[in-house]
Amino acid sequence: MEQLFTILSISIPLLLVTWLLSEKWQFLPMLIATSYFLSSSSPLSLLLLTTTTLTSYYILRHINSIGAATLIVIIQIASIFLFFKLKHGVSFTISENKIMPIGLSYYAFRQIHYAIESYKKQTPVHTIIDYFNYMFFLPTLLVGPINRFSPFLKDYKKRRWNSHFFSEGLERILYGLVKIIFLGNYLINLKLNNYTFNLSNEYEWLQAYLNMFGFTANSYIQFAGYSDIAIGLSLLFGFRINENFNSPFLASNIADFWRRYHISLSEWCRDYVYFPFLAITRNSKISILLAMLILGIWHEVSLRYLLWGFSHAIAINFWYKYENSALHKKLNRLPLFKKGLGIFITLHFVMLSFLLISEETLLDSFHIFKILFFLKNELYV
Repeated sequence: MEQLFTILSISIPLLLVTWLLSEKWQFLPMLIATSYFLSSSSPLSLLLLTTTTLTSYYILRHINSIGAATLIVIIQIASIFLFFKLKHGVSFTISENKIMPIGLSYYAFRQIHYAIESYKKQTPVHTIIDYFNYMFFLPTLLVGPINRFSPFLKDYKKRRWNSHFFSEGLERILYGLVKIIFLGNYLINLKLNNYTFNLSNEYEWLQAYLNMFGFTANSYIQFAGYSDIAIGLSLLFGFRINENFNSPFLASNIADFWRRYHISLSEWCRDYVYFPFLAITRNSKISILLAMLILGIWHEVSLRYLLWGFSHAIAINFWYKYENSALHKKLNRLPLFKKGLGIFITLHFVMLSFLLISEETLLDSFHIFKILFFLKNELYV
């Protein structure tokens, strides 16, 4: 939260300077501000971001084989990513650890995206300065979304002062702050947590259920709030970046959920994991499994996140099989019931899956599963 407010405070003078300068120099203050923020918060982050941005750009242009160059860049970024993930891990909140590279999860996946799009010759003509502007874009540095290079460069080339963008951006920042401070911190972290904590032992099931609901709701609200602020700040600077959430808990099936939840990450996994492996294996089930495992590892390299990704892969594959079943076709005659049932089942599957990552250990998670499904063993210690 402290880092978020630091970025907001930096952005106020940065906005003024950016729009007052001539077009040629407008993004120089952004590079300086991002470098200052990283150097004061995590010097290692600045070193890694600068080094990998330079090396990935030059490798892709100075190695004759674009295939080999792309592979080198991916291995380089993946190795750095896995090294720090294995050493530190990451949670749903922004890490306060000064050693953990800030924004690594996001700029690592942006660089892999850039490398693969370069291999496919899908990147527009640009310079190293354009690439630095993309990688050092302050609004999406901390918590995404994982915005893509071509739309960013398009906005960069045509950006002009737009009062509609500015007012919309201020609204989105306000929405984000309300989500984080009021809905997340006050209603869930304070009020709901206090209520569940004070429940007596005879309401153990209700306590477990409300804690599960609170963790899931808070994870979404905090993340969606940070995304709103990032999108709002981007609009203030003249950029419309991709949305990251679209009412995910109104999804009527698990596949629809991942089209609505953390959209930039799920689309990244679809484009750079699912489709390539589908082309190689011709097996959609395996491709879905690999995509969801990568999605889990993006959060944290651990058994619990692998199980979390695996459970969602199983659920998505089950959904696609069920979608073609006779029962599903019969339920089409009752569209309102079918939609309501789908939302109920999807929401509770997501909440139950989040139990795998909400507790300190998997043993603690399984204990809560026992309570929720009335399987608690009194000998459990």
